[in-house]
Amino acid sequence: MSIYDTQHRRESPSARVGMAILRMSQAVKRLSLAEAEGEGLTPVQAQTLLFVRHTKSFLTSIGRLAAALSTTHVTAVGVADGLIRRGLLTKEPSPYDKRVTLLRLTPDGERICQNLDRFGHTLEKALGQVDEADLAALEQQLGALVWSLRAAGALQVAEPCRGCIHFRENAVPESAEPHHCQLIQRFLTEEDSRLDCPDHTPASSSDGVAYSNGHATD
Repeated sequence: MSIYDTQHRRESPSARVGMAILRMSQAVKRLSLAEAEGEGLTPVQAQTLLFVRHTKSFLTSIGRLAAALSTTHVTAVGVADGLIRRGLLTKEPSPYDKRVTLLRLTPDGERICQNLDRFGHTLEKALGQVDEADLAALEQQLGALVWSLRAAGALQVAEPCRGCIHFRENAVPESAEPHHCQLIQRFLTEEDSRLDCPDHTPASSSDGVAYSNGHATD
């Protein structure tokens, strides 16, 4: 039965919640459109700039962007190329693999990102009206749902290093790159560790709430 079926919703709590989430997603799309239009961007273009700004610099490939946008590689190339033509992004080869192209913000792109720092603030403001205890419970429940969708391959979620099973904090104390990622076998600066990684895996599968605390390969 479809969640659009009113009788089904009367009988199924999960259908009612599913419809509520669907309606919220429609509202978020409208809000994102309005906020992005303030900078002359589409929501996807705004997401792309924010992806480049908040993702570790060695992970900003077109393939990673496509996964973050839940779109095809070809579509991601088109979005990136449009922003390059506008002078907001540039491309450069990865210093670790010349076959991989990484996206970089230009000064104009960085300026627009600063203006987008409150992207999503209308939704945050609405959630701020919810009772603190109810909000904490909602965060836990939505975190579990996000984890389930990610595990099913329906969603990519990027988070900073802390709380990830692959992260070793202060593996080499007092060095320029004190932290270590066991997944990619690479040392990280403190700045790198605070940027998003699409491969973030919570130390416990029950820690799905971690995804609510952050932001959403070639």
